[in-house]
Amino acid sequence: MSDGPRRPRRRRTWPQRLLISLNVVVVLICFSSAAGLAYAFRQASDVQRFGGLSSTLDDTVAKGEPQNYLLVGVDNSEGLDNKDPVLIGRSRTSLLSDTIMILRVDPSTQQASILSLPRDLWVDIADTGGKQRINTALPGGGPERLIKTIQQDFGIPINHYVQVNFHGFQSLVDAVGGVPIYFPWPARDADSTEANNTHTGFEVDTPGCVTLDGTEALAYARSRHFQTKTGNGGKTWVTDSSSDLGRIARQQQFIKLALKRAIAKGVRNPFVLNQLIGVAQGNVILDDNVTTKDLLDLGSQFKNFDPDSLKVYTPPSTGKVTSGGADVLVLDNAAAQPIFDLFRAKGDTDNPLRAIQVDVTNGSGRTSQAQVVLKAFDDLGFTTVGSSDASSFRNSKTTVRYAPGAEAAAVEVARYLDGSPQFTVDKTLSGNSVLLVTGKDFTQLRTEARPASDFAGFMATTTTTNSTSPTSTEVPTTQAGMVPEPPDGEVCG
Repeated sequence: MSDGPRRPRRRRTWPQRLLISLNVVVVLICFSSAAGLAYAFRQASDVQRFGGLSSTLDDTVAKGEPQNYLLVGVDNSEGLDNKDPVLIGRSRTSLLSDTIMILRVDPSTQQASILSLPRDLWVDIADTGGKQRINTALPGGGPERLIKTIQQDFGIPINHYVQVNFHGFQSLVDAVGGVPIYFPWPARDADSTEANNTHTGFEVDTPGCVTLDGTEALAYARSRHFQTKTGNGGKTWVTDSSSDLGRIARQQQFIKLALKRAIAKGVRNPFVLNQLIGVAQGNVILDDNVTTKDLLDLGSQFKNFDPDSLKVYTPPSTGKVTSGGADVLVLDNAAAQPIFDLFRAKGDTDNPLRAIQVDVTNGSGRTSQAQVVLKAFDDLGFTTVGSSDASSFRNSKTTVRYAPGAEAAAVEVARYLDGSPQFTVDKTLSGNSVLLVTGKDFTQLRTEARPASDFAGFMATTTTTNSTSPTSTEVPTTQAGMVPEPPDGEVCG
């Protein structure tokens, strides 16, 4: 996680320390310029490869276009010391996807974004016909099944695959001399000697700037039972109730801090470069579609990347529920779509229709009608949520159901319909959500919108004040849980 040799007065930053991945955090293969380039090329060529992913990965993106890297930190403890607390209650050869992230890089804008997928997200697992937590896809069917699951469930293309294990994570942190984090309060994750091994043993007794070594960083980044001594005037421990979501927020923070540390420790330091590439050779696995030259080119394009500009996202969920005897997170599908769109190959995120979430229900009985119409809405630029069949196929009229106050969104949908659809307010919907229920009178969506004045009569009958045309807004980044931050003016590391 550092720079290597550089030209005088020219600072090399981020994907010259490519790639990011983690059990949780950044796996950085440090590629340098000038004299170090040939060395880095030879060494990085020896990084392990996954073969056979070509038919699963999306290969339709041209060089220089935005690409998505699936970053997987695996719950595999090979290479760890026998006394490491991670080994308590587990096999060295277990292979669960402990952390799942999608890194999107756009060379044209030098923007990088990370989408963290909670390991307990309840999804349809590809090739199984059933639902399970997303972290079961990898051990059940390898990288292929995990890639397919993400592409099918979220519509996000995956162009490349990167995997790192616990030992690799620890070694990368140690190679840059640890990662400094400011803890404004004592923090811990309870004793790791419990039989179920759900605690990591992380502990910071004294507030202040603490440099975490590889073992400590792994315990911090994996913590799902994070506690801070902030209750009762700093006398009692308070547990982060957000669990996985809080862990993700701390991991995302750790990525930025680790990148900054890599820059600070690695610039002009060929020894650190050698260490990091050596770690990558033994603990990082890439798909065989990405070449070393691809990484070098990307590193050159991102030579001035600022870690603070890294955008991080977590899809909203409804919170922990029990399904099949397990605690799981259920995706808030409609709210997640604007985030997913940022990682899709749409190229039109400024389209104001993107602010409208559309579901389609087949009420006519025509085969696959809901799926076909939903795809047509997606092509027009709407945020598409899901398709289904109605309980009855006797609908004679097509109906536009809309959330209270979302009359403008309903009209935008109706402008792509022929005829005179019915409008019905639906209190089960919220925001700019619209549900189109097709009827016997439905044919297909128009490719050009009708004049909004065609629906002036409907708009005149509404009394809400929220009847302006939707406009695109910046999708907010997400953060939850307890994340240690330094006070204003305090510098750590």
